[in-house]
Amino acid sequence: MAYSNSNEKHSATRFADLGALPKRMLAPIEGYEKTPLVTLEEAVRPLVTIVPKVERNVFIVKQNCQEPEDGLTTDESAAIMLYTYESMPHEDSLYVKLNDSLRSEQRKNLVPWFLYLRLILTALTRLPSECSAILRGVKEDMSTEYSKGKTFIWWGFSSCTSSIEVLENEQFFGKTGNRTLFQIHSTTAKDIKKHSFVPSEDEVLLLPARQFQVTSCLDSGNGLHIVQLKEIKPQYNLLEPVPVPNLSVQPKKSLQGKSTTITGAMGGQFAAMQLQPQTKSKFNIPANAKWAQNGVTIAGGHGRGDATNQLNYPDGLFVDDDQTVIIADNGNHRIIQWKSGDTTNGQAVAGGKGEGSGLHQLNCPSDVLIDKETDSLIICDHGNRRVVRWSRRSGTKQGEILIDNIDGHGLAMDEQRYLYVSDLGKHEVRRYQLGEKNGTLVAGGNGHGDGLNQFSSPRYLFADRQQNVYVSDHYNYRVMKWNKGAKEGIVVAGGQGGGDSLTQLHYPNGLFVDTLGTLYVTEYGNSRVMRWTQGDKKQGTVIVGGNGQGAEANQFHYPVDLSFDRHGNLYVVDRNNHRVQRFSIE
Repeated sequence: MAYSNSNEKHSATRFADLGALPKRMLAPIEGYEKTPLVTLEEAVRPLVTIVPKVERNVFIVKQNCQEPEDGLTTDESAAIMLYTYESMPHEDSLYVKLNDSLRSEQRKNLVPWFLYLRLILTALTRLPSECSAILRGVKEDMSTEYSKGKTFIWWGFSSCTSSIEVLENEQFFGKTGNRTLFQIHSTTAKDIKKHSFVPSEDEVLLLPARQFQVTSCLDSGNGLHIVQLKEIKPQYNLLEPVPVPNLSVQPKKSLQGKSTTITGAMGGQFAAMQLQPQTKSKFNIPANAKWAQNGVTIAGGHGRGDATNQLNYPDGLFVDDDQTVIIADNGNHRIIQWKSGDTTNGQAVAGGKGEGSGLHQLNCPSDVLIDKETDSLIICDHGNRRVVRWSRRSGTKQGEILIDNIDGHGLAMDEQRYLYVSDLGKHEVRRYQLGEKNGTLVAGGNGHGDGLNQFSSPRYLFADRQQNVYVSDHYNYRVMKWNKGAKEGIVVAGGQGGGDSLTQLHYPNGLFVDTLGTLYVTEYGNSRVMRWTQGDKKQGTVIVGGNGQGAEANQFHYPVDLSFDRHGNLYVVDRNNHRVQRFSIE
């Protein structure tokens, strides 16, 4: 097969095992699916002359897979771990040999791999697919090979990570020299952290034969080139599906603390406040307000899964007037509500019928809000590239499409019932009158970049009474405020590069702004929630979290959205802990 001239080793790690883009279309990957499922020892016997010491390595990884997570068998978990095992020298690693064969024009080279492919792909198929933004990087400038608009296929397995800290390690990607960072919006990624030989790498694996489109390229200076990719579905399967009889995964349950009653000296200040019913609650939180530092789990917290007491990588949330919490349960392709006082089980109120594009289904929903005037949910159905509306009335079986062909992520609604949607692909925010299809550009729309009129992956939104829009500008490490009618935004938090000082933000996400203009924002990278007061653009204060990444009551593992109830209690979606935490106001 013909390869470009850059077919050279980029780095001695899976994360940089990119391979050169083929100049010709390859034949689909098939034939393996007709082989039987066997033990890992049997699966690697045909590979003994291909992968040095492979039988010894199987013995090693199986010692770590005697009690596998996610409902996998020992052999299935060990098959994944064997893929992540780095040999010395690097070229002897199983993943190097396998990916060379997957990228080869000669499909006969795959025949010895069929038994192993059947086993590892069966294991990966049993894991839930995720809609997520993931990263991989190489220590060279590859921007010319990945120009904007280009469509291509990565034929090998692709090791990615959800943690920029992993890539910034000099062993992997580093912080200096020519580098290319791929920011990938995927709908089929598999979180294999629990089955990796090095769990701290937060590895997320893309299956072979995934097709992508380059949505933007940015030269960020200092040798760093950022290429944004969007996974797209090819016309035909390029990887023959593996036959798996039962795909349901029930993780082990963990204990959860009991709910506590909300109290506090300031609680009464919020009880009689007038709320705008169709928007996120808008009120003034006292400037000296403090919150309990230990959160209480009010939704999820029983491990990752699809039971009614579980969540699966939750994203956006909305807190109703009666403290009912509505959650975009991303990995379960559903919207689930948890009523106040019931921390045991939630109720699916939209979707929950499996991943799909039918009107009765959702695909990785990323945000949700309530429109009280129509008593309906408005949902950003991210994986289906649409915004849909579902009635909250009992018996509703399907939704209706409000907006389609949009790479949406965040939603907001102002007091005039205008709907705002962030578009990750176009790096813009549009405002829609309900029923309108095209909308009006209100922020960004000038391509991917760090100018005041640009965004780099706008995530969550907040619209105030004056129809000013606040946007978490994720990869620019800042929050922008776009006044109504403005041609560029104002930095109201961060903008000092990614970091953990009080002047910086590290991957900002969910937003809330009270009537005094005080901003509350979650930080994906710093595992904390910060408060930035009006006029104080230089630094914020940490109100909860900031105690390292973890699963304790005072910690988060990738906090995403946040909101407040009318009493001033804070709710935070703790994505990778698969829970929602409530912090009582004191």
